[in-house]
Amino acid sequence: MVSEHTGGWRTLSTRNAFLIHLALSLLIFMTLVAVMVTLWFPGELFFLDGGWEGLKLVALVDLVLGPALTLCLYKPGKKGLVMDMSIIAGIQIAALAYGFVTTFEQRTTAVVYAENNFNTLSNVALIEANENLSERKIETQPIKTLDSRIPATLVTADTDIASQMQDLLNGFPQLHERSDKFLSAKGNSEHLRKLAVSETILENEDKKGLVKKALAKQKSTADIGVHRFKARYGSGFALFDYTNGRIVDYIKIKEGTASAKTNVAESAE
Repeated sequence: MVSEHTGGWRTLSTRNAFLIHLALSLLIFMTLVAVMVTLWFPGELFFLDGGWEGLKLVALVDLVLGPALTLCLYKPGKKGLVMDMSIIAGIQIAALAYGFVTTFEQRTTAVVYAENNFNTLSNVALIEANENLSERKIETQPIKTLDSRIPATLVTADTDIASQMQDLLNGFPQLHERSDKFLSAKGNSEHLRKLAVSETILENEDKKGLVKKALAKQKSTADIGVHRFKARYGSGFALFDYTNGRIVDYIKIKEGTASAKTNVAESAE
């Protein structure tokens, strides 16, 4: 038996029911956006490392699927309306949970300097790599002990190319995924300084002007170096602050062209 309180919403017009559902969905969506851009994919990593792709998936479910089903199925006083709305809510919650968990697992845990690049490292990739190492009785280390910021900025211990290739052939994780070799970037700034991209390379790649434009945005360029970076949805150059041990800007390079998009990376302190 439907209560009087329940009967109240059953008499809403289809339009009002749709708008209420859309408003609630928008509230949930904006909460997720805030979490993603501040914790999971901060700054330009939102576009470079999968945040935008994850958000599109959640938006499709939260802002389109749920309210659209309400618009199609909700009829004031309809027999079985409670069941219909319960099914819609169940579908939306399940789909949202899937999108939420998937995006959480793919969040950027660290940006790791390895093999002459800063490489982004997702949480799921780190977990898989650590499981691989644990099976080989190799001790892993928690990232937070090296850098508590989100994401952490790390470097890998020096290994020669022959050793790296041998490890890969033997099924080890890629170098930027190996937490057993992680070191704090801030504590190894001098090492990174020696590996900065040279003026000659920038000239040859016709990117010097783009880097100068990015450097002009910084308050001080006295202790900032240029390094390559690779992310899941972009690559180019990164400006690294040796004093604070963090990346302050990403310069995304479009493959096959000399154009680029420069964006300030808002790394958490």
